[in-house]
Amino acid sequence: MSDRIIINGKQFNTLVAITGDEVAKGLMFKSWPPPVMSFPFAKTSVRKFWMKNTISPLDIIFCREGKVIGVFAGKPLSLDNVGPDEPCDLVVELPAGTAKSHNILVGDPVKLSYTISTLSKKFQNYLLFD
Repeated sequence: MSDRIIINGKQFNTLVAITGDEVAKGLMFKSWPPPVMSFPFAKTSVRKFWMKNTISPLDIIFCREGKVIGVFAGKPLSLDNVGPDEPCDLVVELPAGTAKSHNILVGDPVKLSYTISTLSKKFQNYLLFD
């Protein structure tokens, strides 16, 4: 069993970044096609992502309260900050072209479904850092 992200009814297996190290590393150095990666955050805030050391192009989906609020293109190895100027609580990175091929749009519903092991790590991390 694996963690899953469901966007507008489309399901994807996902890696989930819980710890600070996992968030910082993201999909760096992953070859094409990279896995899907989700970044849930306990607190809603304006967030920008960059692609330093990320060699695969990505679709970067920003979400808040279970809805897509922005879909952005991440350029390989770029230091440009990507993201909306509004708060989010979840960011999802997909291989480039996935958002278009699955018709993922602003306003689409989003749900992250965790495995027990990820829930346990999430709980332990929040106790330590939140």
